[in-house]
Amino acid sequence: MTFITQRGGPPPMGGLSQEAEIGELEALVSGVNQISQSTLLLKKKKEMHEVDDSLDFMKGEYKTRMEACDERQREFERRQSEMKEQVTKFEKFIQENDSKRQRAEVKLKQEKKFLHAKRLEFTKAQTDLDAAEQARTKMIEDLDKLRKYREYLERTVEMSEDNTYEEMWDLLNRYRTLKTANTQLMEQVQQGEAQIDEMRNELYTLNSAHTNHMLVQNSKIHSHQKHVEELRVANKQGADMKEKEEEGKKNESRETGQVILAIRNLYTRCLNTMHTRVAAVGMEGDNPADRLQMLDLCLKTICERIVDLNDIELMFDDFKHEHDRLEAEKHALALESVSQLDGATASRRGARPGRK
Repeated sequence: MTFITQRGGPPPMGGLSQEAEIGELEALVSGVNQISQSTLLLKKKKEMHEVDDSLDFMKGEYKTRMEACDERQREFERRQSEMKEQVTKFEKFIQENDSKRQRAEVKLKQEKKFLHAKRLEFTKAQTDLDAAEQARTKMIEDLDKLRKYREYLERTVEMSEDNTYEEMWDLLNRYRTLKTANTQLMEQVQQGEAQIDEMRNELYTLNSAHTNHMLVQNSKIHSHQKHVEELRVANKQGADMKEKEEEGKKNESRETGQVILAIRNLYTRCLNTMHTRVAAVGMEGDNPADRLQMLDLCLKTICERIVDLNDIELMFDDFKHEHDRLEAEKHALALESVSQLDGATASRRGARPGRK
């Protein structure tokens, strides 16, 4: 028996033919192929069983997980429903607690305000009480101080002659009467002094007013004198200005006449030098507006003539430049032709000795 991978060796000793050997090899190859296919089929079936087993295991695990998830979902929904029921049950309780809390907070604020107000009242009452105690203490001290005056008045009543004062109040009333009379007399004295001061002030005011009036009148007199001097100066200046204005008007009329005469002369020269006939503008007329209009026409004609002369001058300058340029070109051409003739003559003179 030989293998496919076995190297070829010398022919067997039995002396089989080549065809028999080939048939044996074909049978061997077909058996090997059959064995390899069945082996592969078994291997594939085994792998397929393994895959099916793993798939069944994964399906079972997936089913188990899904059941656990469903159980958790049901448990979550149950807890959520219980929570909703509890919230529904305790919502009213919570609202009542919130309202009670709000009322308690409002009441606490009111109590705090009331306590603050009461504390302020207590502080004020304590202050008033302290002030009253101080006033009471002061009054007791004043009473102790005034008791000696009472004793003095009682002794005075007892020692009075002819029983002038039966009681202490009679002495006090007499004191009040004398005090009132003294006050009235002092007021009358003060009123008299006030009237005297007022009259003294009025006298001082009158004297001051009279002095001020005299000063004002003197100032007015001085100002009037100054105004008169200013009027004199102004009158003199006005006369000088009038003379200057008249002199200026004379100069202006003279200059105006000179200007009009110059315009007439220029206008006449322009008419005389113009090749075309133009109707002359009349200079007569009494109306100043007509004369100004005529002068305006003359000035326009002069201006037009000056513009024409300026254009002619410019055209002449252009013509002169062009003429000078043409003359220069002609001169250059003449010089060039002369130089060519000189060159030709020199070349001829140079060629003659060679011919000889």
